[in-house]
Amino acid sequence: MKKNIYVIASIIGLAGYIFSYDTSNLAGSIKYIQEFYKIEPDKVGKLVLASLIGNFFGSFSAAYLTDFLGRKKSLLLGILISILGLFIVSFSYSLSIFYLGRIIFGISVGIIFVAAPIYIVEVSPASKRGRTGAVRQIFLALGLIFGYTITYLFELYFSLIWNINVGWRVLIFIEILFLIVMFLTFTKLPESPRWLIMKHKDLEAKKILSQFLDSPEKVDTVYSAMIDNRLKENTSKKVKIKGGLIFALLICIIFPIFRQLSGINAVTYYAQNIFAAISRGGSNMAYFQSIFIGVSGLLAAIFVVIFADRIGRKVLLMIGALGMFLSEGIISYFLYVQKINIDVSYFIYIYNFFFTISVGAMLTVYISEVVPTVIRSKGNSISGMINWMIDGIIIYSFPLLNANIYLTETFHGSFPFGIFSLSMLIFFVVILFLPETKGKTLEEISLYWKTKGDWE
Repeated sequence: MKKNIYVIASIIGLAGYIFSYDTSNLAGSIKYIQEFYKIEPDKVGKLVLASLIGNFFGSFSAAYLTDFLGRKKSLLLGILISILGLFIVSFSYSLSIFYLGRIIFGISVGIIFVAAPIYIVEVSPASKRGRTGAVRQIFLALGLIFGYTITYLFELYFSLIWNINVGWRVLIFIEILFLIVMFLTFTKLPESPRWLIMKHKDLEAKKILSQFLDSPEKVDTVYSAMIDNRLKENTSKKVKIKGGLIFALLICIIFPIFRQLSGINAVTYYAQNIFAAISRGGSNMAYFQSIFIGVSGLLAAIFVVIFADRIGRKVLLMIGALGMFLSEGIISYFLYVQKINIDVSYFIYIYNFFFTISVGAMLTVYISEVVPTVIRSKGNSISGMINWMIDGIIIYSFPLLNANIYLTETFHGSFPFGIFSLSMLIFFVVILFLPETKGKTLEEISLYWKTKGDWE
C-alpha cells in the first residue's frame, strides 16, 4: 500500500504541535503558576529551565535510543514519557513535584526532537525532503496559535483565582489528550528504511521504500545506493570522527548556538511581557497580540513548504538571517530611544516570519540531512543538547537582563535585542560557507563530506 509522504510528514508534525502548544501554554500560565507556588519574580526562569534540563538529557539519550530502538519506537517512547511527566505536573501541589514533572516531560521532548527530524528526512524522497521537513513548522505555528488563543480565552473569561488554582491544570490536561491521540497515530508509521538498512534488515527496508517511491526502478536505485553507502560507511565498525565527519559535526555544534542567539525562545516564553512593555495595551491585549506570533509563523511555514525545494536551504537561511538582523535591530533602536508604541510590536511578527523560514524550519531540516547516516543520530543528539543548553542560558538570563537596573536605565530594554540582532548578522556570514543540500539524496550528501576527508 502506497504511503503519502505529506500525510507522514503531517503525523510527524504533531510532535511540533505539542511542543509549541506546551511552550505557549507555559508562557500564558507562568503568572498563575508563579502565584500558586509563591515564586519570587527573579526565580520565574526556573519554571522554564526545569524542562530544559530534561531536554538536554533527553537529547543525550536519543543518540543511543534512535540507533538501538529505531526512529519510530524512540518517538513512541518519547510520547509515553511526555504523558507521564505532564500527569505529575497536573497533580502537583509542591514546587519540587512540579519541577520533577517538567524535567520528565523535558526528557521526552529532547528524545522526540532528535528522532522526529531524523525520521522524516530518512523516509522522504530527495526532491520533497525540504517540503516534508518544513511541514513540521506549520504544526509548530498551529500549536502556538491554539496555545496562545486558549490562554487568552482563559485570561478573558475566567477569574484570576480560578486560573491560579485550576486553570493552568486544565490547560495541561488538554495537552495530555493531544499526546494520547499523537501516540495512537504514531503507531501507524512505518520504520525508517535507512535505519533498517543500518541494522541489516534489507528486505523490510526495500518493502518500505516501495511504499514511498512511485516506481520499481526508483526503489531499486535508492535501495542500491543505500546498500552501497552502508558498505562504504561500514556501520558494523566503530566510527572514528575524522575527515569530513568533523565538518558535519561542526555544523551540528555551531548551528544550534545561532538558533538560540536569534532570541526566539526569549520572545516565545515571555511574549506577553514583551507585548505589555512595547505596546502598552494592558494584560488582555498582550495575550491577544501573542496569538499573532503563531499567525506570522503559520504564513512563513506555508511559504517554506512551497519554496523549500525550489529556492534551496542556503538562500532561505540567508534571507531569514538578514530579516532577523533588521527587524530585531529596529526593535532594539525603538526601545533604546524610547519610542514605544503598538507599531513596534509589528516587528515582532516580522521577526518571527523570518525566523520561521530560516532558523525555524530550514535549520532543523538542514542539520538532519547534512550529517551522514552513520552518525546522524549522534550528530542530531549533540545538536539537541547544545540547543537546549544555550536555550536555558538565554531564557534564564533574558528576564535578568531586563531587570538589571544599569542596563535598563542605559539601554531601556534594548540590550538583549541588540545582541540577538548582531548575532544574526554573524550567522549570515557563516551561512555563506555552507554546502547546498537541495535535491541531493542523503547518500550523495554523505559522499560530499568524503571529498573533505574520508573517515574510513
